[in-house]
Order: sequence, then C-alpha cells, then structure tokens
Amino acid sequence: MTNFEKKISNETANILLRKKCIEFSFKKKFQLTSGRRSIVYCDCRKIISYTAEREKLINFALKKIKSDKTLNSLTNIAGGESAGIPYASLLAQKLKLPLSYIRKERKKFGKKSQIEGNLKANDNVLIVEDLITDGKSKYNFIDAVEKVNGRIKAIFVIFNYGINRDFLEYKGKKIKIISLAKWEDVLNILVSKRIFSKKEIKLIIDFLSSMGIKNLKFFL
Repeated sequence: MTNFEKKISNETANILLRKKCIEFSFKKKFQLTSGRRSIVYCDCRKIISYTAEREKLINFALKKIKSDKTLNSLTNIAGGESAGIPYASLLAQKLKLPLSYIRKERKKFGKKSQIEGNLKANDNVLIVEDLITDGKSKYNFIDAVEKVNGRIKAIFVIFNYGINRDFLEYKGKKIKIISLAKWEDVLNILVSKRIFSKKEIKLIIDFLSSMGIKNLKFFL
C-alpha cells in the first residue's frame, strides 16, 4: 500500500467513525439481517447526508479508480439496490459515464427488469455498493450483469470488512474489490486514540475474527 492509499484509508476510517457510520455496543448488541447479534454495526449510507464528507469520499474513490489501469475502459457505473445507488450516481456524474442500477431481484410487473438504465452487452461495468462483508449479497448483482453479457471490471465499496480482501471469488472468477477503508484502518484509530479499553478492543477483534476476518490479532 502506498502512502497515498494509507492516507485515503486513514481519513475514510476517521470520517466513518466521526459520523457514526461505524458504531459499537457491548451490552445491547445490534441484530444483523442474518439474525446474528453483533457488537459492531456499519452504515455507510449516513454519509450521503454530509456534503463535505460525501465529497471527500467520492474524490477519494475517483483517485483510486483513475489510478487503476484496469479500469480505464469503464463504460457503465451500476449501483446495487439500494445503498449503492447514491454513490453510483455521484461517481457516474464525476466520471461522465452512463448510470444504471441493479435490483436485488427482478420486478414482478411491467418488463420484469432487474437492471434499470441502459446497461448493454459488452459494457465494462463497475458495480458500486456502500460496503462488503462476505460478498454473498453481491451475487445477485453479478448474475444480473452477466445475464445481459456485461463485463464486470470491479466492485467498488466505501468499506470492506476484509473477509474478501482484494478479490471476490464467485463461480470460478476473481472479481477485484476496490475499497476506501477496512477494519484494520478503523482498529488502528481505536487503538492509537485509546477510544476503548484493551478488554473492549479484544471483544471487537474476537467478534470480527469469528466472522472470518484475519490478521487483526496484532492490535492486541
């Protein structure tokens, strides 16, 4: 990781903590959509309401996308329903590229579309979401793009849990993940600023490790 990338990761993590997009609760745990109870909760959707922070993160995203030579040929920015749509809209506008959005499942009426917009065969597509955990929630989006013969160049997220660090493997393919921050960036701030006790840091790390996130023990 370059110094520039480290700066982006650190500033993104600071913003997410400052705006309470990442929260912690050791007593009354959060219930996740999976039904699991968690001491951490991430909601990157909050950022769309903060103009300065939103602009900063979008500019970070642009720098990472433009610095990646494999993304020079993008022809479509596709937001995943629903949290990915605002970020996809902002990026598409900045990049002056067509915007699409992908439903989690096909509509049951009208044309029964899953993709809205004009995503065509052979389009080079960047899928945009707010965050990625184990990546399974992205499978429907990937399938929808591939069904119309679009070519997925990468998945962009604000926050990557780090279960899949740089690539998401699906159906024998490795899809690149571009993110602005991961859990180690957040933990680095929590530890350096002594926001939590050592016992609480251990609880956070133990929980994240139980989710399949590796290489966090050195924070203890």
